[in-house]
Amino acid sequence: MMAVSKNNSAGKKAGKGLLYLLMIMVVVTAVDLWRSKDLPTDIAALGAMTTLNGEVLDLKELSQDEPVLVYVWATWCGVCRVVSPMVDMVNTPVVSIALASGHDAKVAGYVRDKGYDFSVVNDEDHRLGQTLGISVTPTLMVAHKGQLRFATAGITILPGMVARLWLARLMG
Repeated sequence: MMAVSKNNSAGKKAGKGLLYLLMIMVVVTAVDLWRSKDLPTDIAALGAMTTLNGEVLDLKELSQDEPVLVYVWATWCGVCRVVSPMVDMVNTPVVSIALASGHDAKVAGYVRDKGYDFSVVNDEDHRLGQTLGISVTPTLMVAHKGQLRFATAGITILPGMVARLWLARLMG
């Protein structure tokens, strides 16, 4: 009889845990949607951006077929050191913008030393960051169909990134 009681108790605890997790996800999503309300909806203002390796990217065009993770970070950002490796694991196009992190050679060296594979646009003069209204690093946004759909700032883990990309696909 005791074993049944313990199993019921464990099941109730697991159910409570899942309920709390769901509540946290709802709150985080609501906060992200609230933050996203001030995003520029049309990303054409960014124009063509050149990566550190000379590739010219047009985010509006790149995001037409599938969502693109836009990652604004900095070499001097402590939280970015935690988030960047997870961004590097995302299995979707990533356009990263290195915000006020120094000259191209410095940023390229940093990216090379860390072994990151994502595209990097160096925003040495903070022009792109200002266009996007970025005031905090790291900031992650999802672009889809030529518009920014979601934004979040601070620590974001891989499942959160994947969930936002999935939601953007669902929203079409």
